[in-house]
Amino acid sequence: MKKYYTLLTLLMISSVGFSQSQILQDYISQGIERNLTLQQHDFDVKKSQERLHQAKALFLPQISFDASYTRAGGGRSIDFPVGDLLNPVYNALNQMGGSEQFPTIENVNEQFLPNDFHDTRIRLIQPLFNSDIYFASKAQERMVSVEEARRQTFVNELRYDIQAAYYTHLSTVEALKIFEQSAEVLEELVRVNKSLVANDKATYDVVYTSEAELSQLRSQIIDAEKNVRVSRSYFNFLLNRDLEEAIDIDETVKDDRFVFNAASQLSADAFANRQELEQVNRAIDANQYLVKLNKNNAYLPNMNLVVDAGYQGFGYSFDSNQDYWLAQLSLSWNIFKGGSKKSKIRESEYELERLNSQYEQLRDQIQLQVINAYNEYLAATENVEAARSGEVSAQKSFHIIDKKYRENQVLLVEYLDAQNKHRNAQLSRSIAEYNALAKAAELRKVIGNK
Repeated sequence: MKKYYTLLTLLMISSVGFSQSQILQDYISQGIERNLTLQQHDFDVKKSQERLHQAKALFLPQISFDASYTRAGGGRSIDFPVGDLLNPVYNALNQMGGSEQFPTIENVNEQFLPNDFHDTRIRLIQPLFNSDIYFASKAQERMVSVEEARRQTFVNELRYDIQAAYYTHLSTVEALKIFEQSAEVLEELVRVNKSLVANDKATYDVVYTSEAELSQLRSQIIDAEKNVRVSRSYFNFLLNRDLEEAIDIDETVKDDRFVFNAASQLSADAFANRQELEQVNRAIDANQYLVKLNKNNAYLPNMNLVVDAGYQGFGYSFDSNQDYWLAQLSLSWNIFKGGSKKSKIRESEYELERLNSQYEQLRDQIQLQVINAYNEYLAATENVEAARSGEVSAQKSFHIIDKKYRENQVLLVEYLDAQNKHRNAQLSRSIAEYNALAKAAELRKVIGNK
């Protein structure tokens, strides 16, 4: 492992990849599948897809069924003096013919409001030329990609959170083991000291001192057990399962291998992989279509075909006397709206400029994140070497002091100091190893690598 970290520090070869614990991969898959926030992102994607379906549906003809029946009375009316005009003529004709063939006609008073009138029809509206529909659908296509990129951004963050939480839990578990092993050593020390006192080779103060040291260590064990419970609860929270559920411990996780591109290539990898950039890119594309929409709306007309077919007339009946059809071509052209159309164009152009500026700022932020994460990872791998070397030295020193103490050649204070240094070196090595794994996960996160 020491050779591996040295090689990784000095030679960052030009291929990205890693081999990760299968247990951790399974946990990541569970977390992605069960996460409630991610499910909400899934709904956002589905909603955006439905809005795209709605936008595309506007290209198709719209068919509706309309029916109305009118009863009316009063209101404006018009007089038709047909009786005054025709009755004298009819009377003359009747006298000439000696018959009553032509009847007397009353004057007509017809109200404008139709009474006992119905209009029942099917209407078809087909857009023939409408730039709003075209560019709005194109913009919505890009908005679907925006939601998908936003979802993938969260997945990337969630994956890192699960990895970091798993490493933290394993670190607390190992710390607890180190404390428990140290407690066993101190318990043996108490037994040895009591034996020395019994054989008149030491006074009873050594027993009190070793017991006090053991009591203090047991207090640290209680804190370590609390840390294990807290880290377990947080990890299970990320996986959306019972907070007290046991976590499988994979002690081979430290053997995971991580290989990254050369430092100069990592920023390019991040620019190609980070979904935040893809999200802003798609928003820029969508806004470009909105600019085109507003421009075309300002200068081009809309044309529709409208076809009606149905029945219309007095009295609710459906026969050949009332059936009809009607076809219309409608052209609508908003020539002037007080400058609001040009204002909308400028507004969408300003939004496009804002998104372009946001994109450049995001690139700079990502580049800085990559540089920081890369240097943090290199420092972490170097710390692993130093911590392991320190643990080996502390362990050898403790073994020597332990042997001398049993032979009554060193003081108890020297023994306790060596034992504390050994325990602290073990803790430092454990923390350094899991910190290096967490830094590798963070570097993968900032370059957008799964």
